[in-house]
Amino acid sequence: MKPTILQQLREQTRPAHDDLEAQPLLRGLLASQLTNAEYGQLLQSMLAFYQSIESALVPATTALLAQHPDPDYQYLPRAPLLADDCRVLGFDSTDLVFPPIELHLKGSGAILLGVLYVIEGSTQGGRLIAKHLARTLGVTEHSGAGFFNLHRWSNSWAEFRHWLSVELENQYQDDVQSIIEGADMTFSALRTHLDHWQRCTHG
Repeated sequence: MKPTILQQLREQTRPAHDDLEAQPLLRGLLASQLTNAEYGQLLQSMLAFYQSIESALVPATTALLAQHPDPDYQYLPRAPLLADDCRVLGFDSTDLVFPPIELHLKGSGAILLGVLYVIEGSTQGGRLIAKHLARTLGVTEHSGAGFFNLHRWSNSWAEFRHWLSVELENQYQDDVQSIIEGADMTFSALRTHLDHWQRCTHG
């Protein structure tokens, strides 16, 4: 039996996924000695990332959903969550200036699905990170960790998987490599962004 799109995504994007997880700023989130300042740097860097990509990502996802409606799935913008976390914790996010991040969607629904696979899938890692943040820094979904607690009020990862597996499996079966390209591109873009951010803020 031919693997599903999700199975192929998990298998073929594993190297890019593992490379992102090894990024020092992200890896530091689970350190036992994580400080408020280090957490703030990560929040600001993630905010800059999502502010850059969501200007194109949000309307592109809306357009794809108009073509392939789903009764449950909708994209929840992350930048407002991150901005609120920064505000609650007193980290300035008003003057974040960073080179724009190009995801090169090229009007391709397949590439967009790869991007969404990475973003929605990251909520699962957020569950582990949220627990660690509560233990080490005492922050919760109401006090500076709303972004990492997205899973508490949204089931978007399950809804996205259902949309891809049930509504889109047949339509995009011949475009799997483009979906994988979109996912790998997103993993790589975030890794590059965090590396650049780290160099600029830590020297």
